[in-house]
Amino acid sequence: MAERTILVTGSTDGIGKATADALSRQGHRVLLHGRNPGKGRKVLAELETATGSGRLDLFTADLSVQEQVRGLAEEVAGAYDRLDVLVNNAGVFMPERAVAPGGIEMTFAVNFLAQVLLTHELLGLLERSAPARIVNVASIAHRSVRSVDWDNLPGFPDYDAYDAYAVSKLGVVAFTARLARTLEGTGVTANCLHPGVIETKLLRAYTHGRDGGAPPEKGAEVEVRLALSPDAGAVNGGYFEENRWKRPSPLALDAGVQDRFWEMGSSLTGAVRWADPKAYAR
Repeated sequence: MAERTILVTGSTDGIGKATADALSRQGHRVLLHGRNPGKGRKVLAELETATGSGRLDLFTADLSVQEQVRGLAEEVAGAYDRLDVLVNNAGVFMPERAVAPGGIEMTFAVNFLAQVLLTHELLGLLERSAPARIVNVASIAHRSVRSVDWDNLPGFPDYDAYDAYAVSKLGVVAFTARLARTLEGTGVTANCLHPGVIETKLLRAYTHGRDGGAPPEKGAEVEVRLALSPDAGAVNGGYFEENRWKRPSPLALDAGVQDRFWEMGSSLTGAVRWADPKAYAR
């Protein structure tokens, strides 16, 4: 398999780190991302030693801050002339409500809006690298959302931790489906996945510190499959769960819901390519 350049967000811990490890062992150039520079450098050195790879790089950014998301994209595009796969892996679960810049609730800012903005900012590089892939990490939790209280977004003043998480992941699934239609004919595909119930910091935040779940390597297997396998390369707009492609929730498939998340994501991030489709001629 030819070497590919792959950016994995949130790859200094958990599933993202295991994904970066697996991709590096297969000989790919892996761009690590983390929020903490010190931790990032430690993980970079650890993975270089463990995998024997000299094709690892590190980028740092706080994905709750949109200026830093744009900066991350600029750094990647400035350092590399191609990007074959973008894995939007980073995610959070916030037991207590926290607010990101702009009054946006933290879960929604990191899990949904950061994916929208980073994808938007790197899309030109991905298109120039085509065939290329966008892999968005969602969650089976999206199925629990029966309706969206749009008036509660994006600040979630009426806050429930699980509801905020589930809505953010519903947004990811709906956005991915809408994005896939926009990408038709570009050579870039977009798919999303549920990695399984995996032992991570995110799961421990949800379970109040109790252990549980499969090891991160199991979740990484799913991310690697969607990033590299030929069968995943033939799919655009798919949702992968429990080791197979599945239909997401009816709400995620609703065209009106997809458009609403698309419009919200575009307006809240200033994703100008998507804010007015008529103004964007590919």
